[in-house]
Amino acid sequence: MKKISLIAILALAISANAAGFTGGQAPINQGGFLGPKSGVTTVKEALRAWDDTLVEIKGKIIAQVGHEKYKFSDGKDTIIIEIDDEDWYGLSVGPDEVVTIYGEVDGNGVFANEIDVKRIIK
Repeated sequence: MKKISLIAILALAISANAAGFTGGQAPINQGGFLGPKSGVTTVKEALRAWDDTLVEIKGKIIAQVGHEKYKFSDGKDTIIIEIDDEDWYGLSVGPDEVVTIYGEVDGNGVFANEIDVKRIIK
């Protein structure tokens, strides 16, 4: 019985890994949700959003305004974002480079909303 269980576990592990390398051709479908995303995609929306609203915005970091605080623009509006030192993951970004930030709105109803960035990519 133990041999059959072990064989079944190995077969499942092998089939789960079969979705990886495809010999240079892109996989047909890697799976995942294909519907609309939740959250906001513009600075204007982030400035009006509720606390903890998810954010995915493309734009530029145009200036550093404090420790771990930066001015970010999507080309129309600007907002302050916070990127913790460890969340850069070695990435260097100049003010002319377009990035996508992922995070959540940090708002308390008294001060203007900011974005707490959890991930940034070029």
